[in-house]
Amino acid sequence: MRFSLKIFAFSLIFVSIAGAQDLTREQKLQKIDELNSQIRVLETDVLLPDAKDLKQAEKEGFEVFRLMPRERYDYKFTVQGGGAYYSFTTKSHDYQQIAQIELAQNYLSVGFAGADYGFIADLGSVSLASVTEETNELSFLFNYKPPTKEVEVRSEQRKTFNYETENATYRSRVLVSIGHSYALRAISFDRADVLVAFKIHRKDADGSLIIFWKTLAQFENPVLIRSEQSYLTNAANFISVSADLESNSYFSGNLAARIQEKLRKKGFNDVRVSEVNEKVVLRGTVPKGKLPEVVQLAQEMSGCPVRVELTEK
Repeated sequence: MRFSLKIFAFSLIFVSIAGAQDLTREQKLQKIDELNSQIRVLETDVLLPDAKDLKQAEKEGFEVFRLMPRERYDYKFTVQGGGAYYSFTTKSHDYQQIAQIELAQNYLSVGFAGADYGFIADLGSVSLASVTEETNELSFLFNYKPPTKEVEVRSEQRKTFNYETENATYRSRVLVSIGHSYALRAISFDRADVLVAFKIHRKDADGSLIIFWKTLAQFENPVLIRSEQSYLTNAANFISVSADLESNSYFSGNLAARIQEKLRKKGFNDVRVSEVNEKVVLRGTVPKGKLPEVVQLAQEMSGCPVRVELTEK
């Protein structure tokens, strides 16, 4: 059924393009909107687990979602991240909707932007139903309290590559093992803090994973207290920006070019900078772990709201 739907949708798009040659400009713009709507419907269907997966997850009392491998589908979908991200909080694949897990290069990761970080524990071939608060490896995850001061948060963030405790070792990135269960705690400052257990039910022919999951705990939203130096820098930028705004020269189109040039000098050649409604927008890709540096540079140079639409590779 899903394959037939794909063929039908692509046939519609082909026919629409073939018949668009004699349309006016306004009619072509309308046709683009119509085709994009069709693509989004098709995309939603592709991201859904199969009916048998939905039925099996419901039978076992779990929720279920599909993750696409980012290296194959990033930029091929309208949803940012290409279906490689998922939020246990918002139940969305959109990278901007509190993304809490990522699939890339046969690894699962947590913690992607700014000061956000998290922990994943591979529990092995145990049943998802057996993973509870009593599970030995989960004691740390249930009792962990994230710091709030930025300098301490950054320190914890660096440790998550290999975070050792008495009961287990936790990581921010783990290898995919079909049939294994995992525990994940995702700390998204000012937005969410959740602990879940999940199991990789199977891997599909397109490289996507079908994941069964359940919520174990939701904690109070963590608050990030910026360092004094950050406040001073932002304050200085704000004063400078205010002066430019008064002369009506700040959003003149030069700001994006200056930021992009600065980023290129630092080696970030795949970042595109633009200005939209007096906001700086960052799009494109950055190397893994470099996102905070790029965002900070843009914020320091602009002193205005920055919208991040970047992915890490």
